[in-house]
Amino acid sequence: MSLPNIEAVLFDLDGLLVDSEQAWNRARQELAIEFGKIWSESQQRAQAGVHTEVWVSHVRACIGGVLSTEEVQKRIVSSMEAYYLAGEVPLLEGAQECVRFCTQRFKTALASGSPRRLINAALKGAGWETTFDEVLSSDEVANGKPAPDVYAEVLRLLGVRPEAALVLEDSGAGIRSGKAAGCFVVAVPNPETNPGPTALALADLTIRSLSNFKSLFPE
Repeated sequence: MSLPNIEAVLFDLDGLLVDSEQAWNRARQELAIEFGKIWSESQQRAQAGVHTEVWVSHVRACIGGVLSTEEVQKRIVSSMEAYYLAGEVPLLEGAQECVRFCTQRFKTALASGSPRRLINAALKGAGWETTFDEVLSSDEVANGKPAPDVYAEVLRLLGVRPEAALVLEDSGAGIRSGKAAGCFVVAVPNPETNPGPTALALADLTIRSLSNFKSLFPE
């Protein structure tokens, strides 16, 4: 499939640019263990790319509701921030090269399901504080992925039509979000987020890693 005329590239964060899924899993497992519970790998995969309210609800249920929603979010986000600041959340293969390539040619934005606090920590760790034209958390719109809200809003901020935007996503929720927003979606499957065949079939293109993205734009 040929690419449309692209004016903007919209990036997800977790599982696409940063290898954070194991860190998220670790934070949730450690909280569950503290209360004598188990946070499973299948529970973790089910939360890939979703809105903060969704995963907080699932973690709270896992530990038996012994902490408030606010406390669960605070504990997990604090753990994740500590991992970022300690340099324990590496970039994924090709991320730095892909971001550099895109920022030189297109408008760019980051549209993530992570809380703004963690987005800022991730950007600081990668040296991307001023890299993207727009940065948005799905916590700042009405509905998180797989709803289109975060991508629709970031397109509005960029002043770009959906048909002129390319979305890069690794998770099923993210792929569905990008397609629902009317964008051209390139899937970069991550075993940790496991989009599955149904979601992958919705993507316009699938590539193995971000290292392969540049090859979609022959000189």
